[in-house]
Amino acid sequence: MSRKEWRGGADWDAFVRDKYTCRYCGLSIKAFKNRWDLFVADHLKPKAKGGPEIDVLNIVTACMGCNRLKSGFDPTDGGPAPKTREEQERLVQIASRHIEMKREEFARDAIEMQREAGQL
Repeated sequence: MSRKEWRGGADWDAFVRDKYTCRYCGLSIKAFKNRWDLFVADHLKPKAKGGPEIDVLNIVTACMGCNRLKSGFDPTDGGPAPKTREEQERLVQIASRHIEMKREEFARDAIEMQREAGQL
């Protein structure tokens, strides 16, 4: 695939800028032995809520876990997509807190499932 096929180059640029590291939790591709398929280009302001599809400031690298937990959460709270790196970082922090709250919500269930599966 060419760079342009990565959503006009925006996804490619985001992965390079973020060094293939999840902007929400800090998980790196190195932790997964180059499993690039466990990372996605996430829209800070979701497309479904008016976020631009091809804008590198609205796209950040996310691991699959954080992407799933963030889901349709809009850290702009109905506001505009980020226009600067500073705005982007502020929105990443808001989304990170949301994701961490969701992760804690499900943690007890995950531990119980691991016990039932004989993993703990």
